[in-house]
Amino acid sequence: MSYIVGLGELMLRLSSLDSERLLQSAMLNATFGGVEANVCVSAARFGLNARYVTAFPDNALGRKAEELLLGQKVDTSCIVWKGKRLGLYFLDMGYDHRPSSVTYDREYSAISEISHADFDWDKIFYDAEYFHITGVTPGISESARELTIYAVKEAKKRNVKVSCDINYRKKLWKYGKNIWDVMPEIVEQSDILFANEYDAVKILGIKSDLDVDGVINDEEYTDLMERTIKKYNLSSVITTKREVKSSSYNIFSSKAIMNGKLYKSKKYDINNIVDRVGSGDAFVGGILSGLYLFDNPQDILEFATASSCIKHTIYGDWNITSKEEVISLMNSKGSGDVSR
Repeated sequence: MSYIVGLGELMLRLSSLDSERLLQSAMLNATFGGVEANVCVSAARFGLNARYVTAFPDNALGRKAEELLLGQKVDTSCIVWKGKRLGLYFLDMGYDHRPSSVTYDREYSAISEISHADFDWDKIFYDAEYFHITGVTPGISESARELTIYAVKEAKKRNVKVSCDINYRKKLWKYGKNIWDVMPEIVEQSDILFANEYDAVKILGIKSDLDVDGVINDEEYTDLMERTIKKYNLSSVITTKREVKSSSYNIFSSKAIMNGKLYKSKKYDINNIVDRVGSGDAFVGGILSGLYLFDNPQDILEFATASSCIKHTIYGDWNITSKEEVISLMNSKGSGDVSR
């Protein structure tokens, strides 16, 4: 089976306990997370080959991060051991009507200072079918932007399909570039795009009079995304839909334009959310895995949506579930009954 390859930054995640505010107590939960790594972990757990590419400092944190990736059966053979520090992020866990909040500490991290010349691109893309990248990595630093664009072009040279998630992070992009100046060049090299209406209009420059901060109907969505597909020569555009009742209660679904047709998933009422962080990456990992597991686009979308639904119930960035568990939810009415 061919590899799914992801490039990005894996960070040490320090989060508040239960419903406490960040630093309310003297203790924090320590885990690791980062969008592209989260996707690779999901793919590996679903039985696919997944290779994660990054730069780690050769210290206790870097070695622990690799150890945990290996524990999830992710290929770490292309990680570059260079740099002085691992990026950090602090998560103030939301509760009820108090939203979660992230504080980044990524400046001068290993991936933010690495060069494309430090990587073996033939080895990275050996036996690869999909290369996943997001708008997070080019938002870290100028060198990370250059690395991302170089990597995408290297993938296309080798006929590796590119999966791109816009994943706009307002708290990044502090080095002089804006996301709308950078992402179009990356999306031009992509095949599968994870983007919503806002991304299409505000970041990718698709002209529209729609209120992309409001609710649009299926016909408007289809027209907008078909024009996005045409402009950037994409195979599909996929997005999640989330109705936020509170930090603890979301109604979650997804939709996609695949093979020139609109597909919509069933909706999940997700109450008592444990951890929303990483749920979008669980969805992306579900789509990329679903492309291997199913022939029907509807099944691919339902598998990814069920995968994301389960992630909301799991603490940490990684979707610690199985293909069988996701398929069971996908084919059920979501009752949450005991499996015996």
